[in-house]
Amino acid sequence: MNWTQVCEKEALPEGAGVAAWLGSRPVAIFNLGHRGLYALDNRCPATGVSLLARGQVCELAGELYVCSPLYKQHFHLTTGECLEDTELNAIPIAVKADAAGVWLAGEGA
Repeated sequence: MNWTQVCEKEALPEGAGVAAWLGSRPVAIFNLGHRGLYALDNRCPATGVSLLARGQVCELAGELYVCSPLYKQHFHLTTGECLEDTELNAIPIAVKADAAGVWLAGEGA
């Protein structure tokens, strides 16, 4: 798997989503502190608009979701599955952090 560094870990405020670019692909990265880092394609599957990083992270039935700020669909942070509509899934992206920064799986440039 190819990994691309997208930012320093300090650039990700805890409890918030941040938009980043993985090459020409918009990505939403969520820093949930001790619960870990999560990343999804930033494009809302319903509209194609890059806004999932602006969504509210919540816990439903013990699972972590981000709620799209536009149509309020909930996307699972690990699988990308939409709670309200199985046809509208966000694409999950592997993410990791180390002393050098935050890394996403996939091609940059």
